[in-house]
Amino acid sequence: MAPRRDPLSVHYDGVVYALMLRAARASRSRRGVLAHVASPRGEFARLDRGGRTAHERAFTRASYYLIFKNGGQPGNSGWSLKLVWRDELAPSARGRLARPVVVRLYPRGQARVREASWMDNESLRSTPENRA
Repeated sequence: MAPRRDPLSVHYDGVVYALMLRAARASRSRRGVLAHVASPRGEFARLDRGGRTAHERAFTRASYYLIFKNGGQPGNSGWSLKLVWRDELAPSARGRLARPVVVRLYPRGQARVREASWMDNESLRSTPENRA
């Protein structure tokens, strides 16, 4: 039996589904989608090691669950997900604060290579002679 998901993550499923559809459309033009995740102000006093609130962690779990579990079929969504959290906070409804996050989807296997790989270029490999 699969472990049960926490209720706060499940709460975000509908919003995350709609957001991922928007992100998939935006990926055609190599863009991301901006979203704001609201958290009660008190959660900002109890941030995790990554600086996220319980609501932000739940949003993150729901996002990865949708992309990588894909309705019970692990890894079959065909997408890679990237969440880029911004540092600024904005007031939200009912005394909450919202943190912006940019959601990007990339077709799996089409990650951008920014520089030469050490596997392809022997001069980039670490050897006893060129270690720092």
